[in-house]
Amino acid sequence: MSGSATRTPRAAAAMAALAMVLVVVASGCQAGAVGLVDSTRILAESAKALRYQKDIDDRERAMAADLQLLAGRLSREDLEARRTQYMRELQGLRAELERTLNKEVHGTIQQIVKEKRLRGVIVKGSVIYNAPGRAVDITQDIIDRLK
Repeated sequence: MSGSATRTPRAAAAMAALAMVLVVVASGCQAGAVGLVDSTRILAESAKALRYQKDIDDRERAMAADLQLLAGRLSREDLEARRTQYMRELQGLRAELERTLNKEVHGTIQQIVKEKRLRGVIVKGSVIYNAPGRAVDITQDIIDRLK
């Protein structure tokens, strides 16, 4: 349950989930601009995403400390059962917080799409060509609103 050993898969899973929710098409908007969102920045910089990650890390540390205390008191099988229980609990917490963050990001994107009259929003990646003025990076707007 080490934080650094699980951070990369966690971040990848969170980014994948966030990327899926970020593809939003605004209905009824006639403007030509498309919004761009950098999901990596949202996960790394938004207060809400950082708070959720801290909650997960704190819970993971508490579970690891508990397992360490129980190591001398429980049989190997009981300790392994407790570790498995904690892993399931941690996965559930992570999934719940990711769903919550995705809903909040999605709602924020919808607000920004309406305010800026964007045609749609795509996840920022490598762009081969972008006509000047046709894409608007709304990442900072989202980060600012996710407090």
